[in-house]
Amino acid sequence: MQHSTTETPLTPADHKLTEMMQQADDFFKIEILRPAKTYYERALALDPKNTKAKHRITECNKMLAFEMKVIWSLLALAAVLAGAYLLLRS
Repeated sequence: MQHSTTETPLTPADHKLTEMMQQADDFFKIEILRPAKTYYERALALDPKNTKAKHRITECNKMLAFEMKVIWSLLALAAVLAGAYLLLRS
């Protein structure tokens, strides 16, 4: 007896959504967050009920906020060290 599957072919919109999510997931896995967030937002525009995209956008926002906090902390430390160097040098 043959096994028959009746898979519904993807509509162009479904295909585009699948592509967007795949690209977003690929960027997210390697922590390239800005493009990942952009692709998740595009996927969410195609499917506003997409809970995975919503969740991942939230995760990207948290990670990007932490990244910015680290960058500003390092800049502040660099400014303090540069100031100390200039004071000690004179």
